[in-house]
This record gives sequence, C-alpha cells and structure tokens, in this order.
Amino acid sequence: MAISHLDDIFITQRLKDRLSVIGNHPITTVIAPMGYGKTTAIKWWSTRRTKRNESSLFFRQIIMSNSVTDFWTDFCKMFRGIPDLYEQLMTLTYPRDVQALSMCAEILDAAFSKFKKDIYFIIDDLHLLFSKVITSLVLFFARNLPSNIHIVLLSRNQIFNEEEKMRLGHQLYEIAVYDLSLNKQELYDYAEHCDVRASAEELDELSILSEGWFSIVYLNFKSYARNGKWLSSSTDIFSLINEVLLEPLSEEEREFLILIGICNEFTQEQAAYLWGESGHDNDSAELLNSLSKNNAFITRTDYLYRYHHMLQQCTRYFFSQKPLDYQKRSYTRLGDWFIEQEDYVPAYFAYAKAENYEKILSCIEQDRAKSLNAEHAQSFFSWIDNCPEEILLQNPNALTACMVKMFAFNNIAELKRLKSLLLRSLEKNKTLSDEEKNNLLGDAEISESFTAYNNISAMSAYHRRACSLLGRATYSIDQKGAWTFSAPSILMMYHRRVGFADAENEEMKDCMPYYYHVSNGHGNGAEHGFEAELRYERGEFIDADIANKMAMSAAKSNNQFSVMLTSEFLTMRLELLRGNYDKVRKSMQNFGELLRKEKQYTLLNTLDICQMFIASSLNRPQDIPAWLAEGSLSKTLTMFPARPMLHTYYNQLLLAKGEYTALIARREECKKLYSIFNNVLCMLWLHIQLAAAFEKIGRTEDALEELTTALSLAMPDNILMPFAENKTYISKQLSEFKEKEEYAEYIDKILELSETVQAGRDKILREHFEKYVDYGLSERELEIAKLAAQRMTSAEIGKKLHITTGTVQNHLSRIFDKMGISGVKKNKRLELEKLFKGSRTQR
Repeated sequence: MAISHLDDIFITQRLKDRLSVIGNHPITTVIAPMGYGKTTAIKWWSTRRTKRNESSLFFRQIIMSNSVTDFWTDFCKMFRGIPDLYEQLMTLTYPRDVQALSMCAEILDAAFSKFKKDIYFIIDDLHLLFSKVITSLVLFFARNLPSNIHIVLLSRNQIFNEEEKMRLGHQLYEIAVYDLSLNKQELYDYAEHCDVRASAEELDELSILSEGWFSIVYLNFKSYARNGKWLSSSTDIFSLINEVLLEPLSEEEREFLILIGICNEFTQEQAAYLWGESGHDNDSAELLNSLSKNNAFITRTDYLYRYHHMLQQCTRYFFSQKPLDYQKRSYTRLGDWFIEQEDYVPAYFAYAKAENYEKILSCIEQDRAKSLNAEHAQSFFSWIDNCPEEILLQNPNALTACMVKMFAFNNIAELKRLKSLLLRSLEKNKTLSDEEKNNLLGDAEISESFTAYNNISAMSAYHRRACSLLGRATYSIDQKGAWTFSAPSILMMYHRRVGFADAENEEMKDCMPYYYHVSNGHGNGAEHGFEAELRYERGEFIDADIANKMAMSAAKSNNQFSVMLTSEFLTMRLELLRGNYDKVRKSMQNFGELLRKEKQYTLLNTLDICQMFIASSLNRPQDIPAWLAEGSLSKTLTMFPARPMLHTYYNQLLLAKGEYTALIARREECKKLYSIFNNVLCMLWLHIQLAAAFEKIGRTEDALEELTTALSLAMPDNILMPFAENKTYISKQLSEFKEKEEYAEYIDKILELSETVQAGRDKILREHFEKYVDYGLSERELEIAKLAAQRMTSAEIGKKLHITTGTVQNHLSRIFDKMGISGVKKNKRLELEKLFKGSRTQR
C-alpha cells in the first residue's frame, strides 16, 4: 500500500509556535535524544523564515566528531562565501583563551556590522563535542556579539549547566523533548497528512508504543505502507532501521548505502569516487538520487549529503562485517579522495583506519605534517610507533617532517630515534642523489637544533652543519612562524649564563647569519634586538636606540613580525623614560592594527603582555587587558619558551596591585619555570620582585637576602635597569647596600638611572592621568603625604585634618616605609617633597 506525503516534513502547530519566537533570543538550544526531529524542525523553520523574510542570513554547521580542530575548521567553512572572514578565522584558530575569544568576536562583528538583517549560526549534533569546547564560546558571544546575531544549538545532551543558564537568563530560549514529540492528537494529524488509513485502535497502540518518538512513528508508517502492520515492539532502533530502510533495498542499493556510510558527509562526486573503485558500473548519481528521495534519514544541504546518525551507525555496523581487505581498500580510497582535495587531516585518519602506513607517510611528506596540531599528537605518535621500521626506512622525506613535529609535540626521544633511522635510510638508499640526501640531512640538523634551544653556540653548531649540507632553504622551518615563540624579549630568552652577556651578544652576531642562510631570513634582526635590549638594561640608551632601529629595519625587510614586536616594545620602554606616553599609546595601537591586518593573531597576546608591563610600570593596574588581569596564566595560548616572560610581567602586575603575598606564593612555581631554560633575566626580576614584596610585609631580612641574590645575578653583566625600574619598591634596601663598599658604585648607577625612570613616569602621570603618583598609599596616607611634601609639620597636618600628632606620625612612618624612603627624619621629608614635586597635578 503506497502512502502519499510520507517523506514530507511534518511540524505540529505546537512546535511551530515554539519555533516562531527563536528570533527573539540570542541563544536557542534544541535538546532531545536522537530521532526526535531536531534537525528537521530547525531546517523547516529556517526555510520558512527565509521565504517570509529574505533579509535573514543562515550559516549551518553539523558536528562530525569530538575533534576541536574539526569543529573549528567546519565553523570557519560556514563563512566560505565571505572569503576574508573565512581566512581570518582559520588563521586565528580555535579560541582557547579570553584574548582569542575577544579577537574572534571582533572579527565576526567587523564582518557582520554592515548587515542589519538577522543572522543565525545553526550548530547541530553538539553532543559529540566536550561541553566546554562550545559553552565558553557561546557565553562569550552572547555578551559581545551584535543583537542581530543569533546562535541555535542542537544536541542530545544538555549544553549549559544550571549556573550558566542563570547567567544567560532571558537570553536563552529552550526547546525540549516535549516540544518535539507527538502527542496522541498530533499522531492522528500526522497519519491523516500521510494518508495512513489505520484504525483508531491501531493509532492508539502506536502512540503508546512510540511514546511520541518521531522516528519510531515514521519507521512504523513506512512498515505500514509495505505490509499493513506496525513493527514489533522492539526498542532496538537500529534493528528497526535495518528492517525498514535496508532490507527492502536491492543488493546494489544496500551495498552503496553501506559503503558511502563510512563518510561523515559527502558530495555526489565523492560518492562516485568511492563507488567506482568498488567495480560497480551503475551510475552512483542515480542511486544517490533515488535513495535520498525515498529516505528521510539522508539529508542534503547545498552540495553535501549526510546520513542521520541512526542510519550511519547502522550502515557502519554492516560495513564492519565486510572482509577486512574490502574495509582497508575502501578507507584507503577515501584517504586518496581527501589527498586530492588537499584535505590532509581526514586523509591521515582514513589511512590510519586502513592501517596503510605507506599512505600515512606519503601524506606526511606532502603536508610536511603542518595540518597536525597538539590535539592530534597521540594519534601521530601511534602511527609512527606502529609503522613497521622497514616502511619508515623507505620514506626519508617523511622522516625529516616527522622530526619537526616530534619537537613541536615535545617528544625528544622519538625525534632522536627518527634521526638515527634517517641516517640508516640514507645509507641504504640507492635512488636519491647526493644532493637530495644532503638536503634531508640538513633538514634533520635544523630539526635537531631545537633540542638545544637558547644555547646559542650549541644551536649554531647544528645550523652550520646544515649550511654545509643544504642546497636550498630548509623545509624544517616555517618562515612565517614566530622566531621568538611569541616572547616579548629576545634578551630574556637567550641570556642564560651569568657574566656571559657580552659573549652571548657576540655569539648572536656570529651565529645568526648561518641560521638566516638556511631559513630564508627567519628571525631576521634578532642579533640586533639582543644587543639593543642588553644596552638598555645597562642604561646605555643611545646605543640601545641605534641597535633597536637596526633590528626593526632588518625584521621589516623580511616580514619577521615577532622580532618587530620585540623591537617595538623596547621603543615603548625608551619612550616611557622620556615621558612620551602619546607615542607609547600610538605605538601600541598602530602595531596592534598591523598584527590584525597581517593576521598575526598569536602576537596580539604578546602585545597585551607588553601592555601589562607598561601599565604596571605606571602603577595603573586598571589598564591591564582583562584576560591577563584575571590571572589564569595556565589557560593562555602562550608558547612554552615565552611563558617565563609572561610570569615575570604578571609578577610586576601583582606588585602594582599590592598583592604581595600572592607574589611570594608564586616563588617556587616561577623558579622552577625559569630554571628549565635558565632564563637569567627572569630569575633576576623574580628576586627583585620578592625583595619588594617581603619588604612590604615587614620581612626585612628576607628582602635583603633576595636583593643580594638579584645583585649577584646582575653585577657580573652590569645589568642595572631592573633595579632602577623597581626603585620605588626597593629604595630602602638599596640605601642599605650603598653603605657597603662592594656595592656602593653599582648602587649609585642604579639610583642615577632611577631618577630618569621616575621623571618619565611622573611626567606621564601628570600630563595624562591628572593625579599624583599614589605609590600604593591609602587615600588618608596620600592626603598626609601630600601635606608633608609641602613642608607642613606633623602638628600642622593634625590640626588641618582634625587628628592627633601621634596619628600623623604613625601614618608618616607607614608612608616612608611603603615608599622606600629611609634615613633621618629631615632627609625623609626632603625625599618626600622631591618625589611629589614632579608628580603634582598641574591645574
């Protein structure tokens, strides 16, 4: 018995009413188990809305796996019709921290700000992802995207917890199982629509059997159309799908459906590619057209076909029962399809399912493993570990690409194993020319050089060997990558031995040209940047400025944005000394615009770290970027070599905020981090910061011990500026050390430089923030300090403020202590007057 309209979309009036108000909310969730018609309902609603109001824009995504990378790639693909937006989002990568989320929202806002129409992002099958992957994204978007952008999320599981729902409040609209299921009357209406001529008793029986589950009703109507009776009461939905959707098909149709089911989604061309390999002559387009028209579990969006998850699980079960050789051939063919499209990640995984290691290595050679990120690390390790050694030995080009990736994934032992395999491979290889072999050996030297990171001479030994071997630029370096690993300071990265800063400076000048030669200028200007920063730390500002301009010029000539950023940051620090805050602010703004224009999004985090340092230097923690102020440093997307600098500048923020115990509590964590690559300058800053913090909480002996250690790290290299930039915190200890003969001359230099530092800060605060420097004083303490700086006596101050002379003197004692002013009473007052004279408001 044929039933008309059975494959029509049927939406109850109750559900239509619920769908009609989606546009009134920024976020809608549609949550129900599989088979309740979530996707169908939203597709019907969006189609109807488009017909009524052509000004709406819809972007649809269906999640295919639990991979964050796949999620982000598919999210970006929604915007392929807007090429610049697609490219920007792909370059940004999945936003894992607040800064990246802000940038993502900024990019989307800029792209859609010109649209006044409603815009909908529809994301389906969200249950396949870990909840935190999407919730942080959606919650942030809800607060930061324009009101005409709506997000519709479909899932089998709850997306937001109760706390998140409370935070969203009226912004969140929820459609649930009850709204999607069929009650008895609605089942009667559906039967009438499909012309199912079952009796009332039969429909009542189906209503009880199905419990309103739409897919069960649909499959039963299919069964009724064929043999005039309902399916069995079995709760195994997959058995029902097999009985209704697969068994009635011809053998060819069934085989086609099972084979194509190995794809998460597919085009007509892809289906033809897979089917043709199976030795079938019949037109796959005809088969696909017939099957999709008569099966509501196959949907088509634009040019892509997808199986419903229930149908896909069913077909994949039957595929798993096929001969192993057939399965492997099919997955290999699927991988070949992806390779032809240069879609490398799914190609890797298709070949892995086929256990085709030759093809995996071929893919690695073609892709240089660039498509693999940290999410794929364990899979990558298993492929290489399981690959028979004889196959590895036959693929020397892939081995060099694998070495680079092993370093990126911090698997040094495997990197060294692959190096030994490469040497054996080239020794046995009779097909490669000597030049080709030398090129591979040169690439291997570059890959292995990273194991000696921040040991300049040791790294250069690898680079020099590579220079003698390579007849081309190395494939082991991405010339567009950040040479600094996104760190804000080259000196902080590469100064690793106390007393050897000058030797390291000469090493940089001697060694970097070899690296530039093999890497096509990657990191150009780094040696000048190292020298410029060293000159600055010694207070040699003119020489620092000259070397810094050389660094910027060299970096610009080769578009080395990470080196340009370190140079720009040093320029900002020099302008702080001159009190030119307008130039600092303009520099920060212009460089941020350059990084956005060039899609250097990871360096925007670095620029924010620079801003944190500058704001802390001016004792203005309120100007710190929000994502850094939160202090969740472990969640920030900072590459490992840059983390010591991130923590150093964050400690400076804690000082500016007066959070001394929090800083002290971080001591062991920071020491451990800084000792990994022996970051001397970071360790030096830490001891100065601890000295300041201990002094503030009254632990003078600890403060003196920390400062002693700091001086021992700095004096052999004549490093002065970290002390001068922190003089307001450590002036009391510096005064004590000045009394000791071995430190006297060194402390004099520090104090002289500190006057330059303070003059620049006071000028900025006076001209731009119209306030005194508060030096961490309370409102009452600041009031008393200002009066004392005007040479008022304690008695005069007490009379003016209506407090006792003793109270004034107690306050002054704390004021001198906080400001690091020591000495006899008269000299303290003179020092106070001197400090406040420069920072007094000009009205």
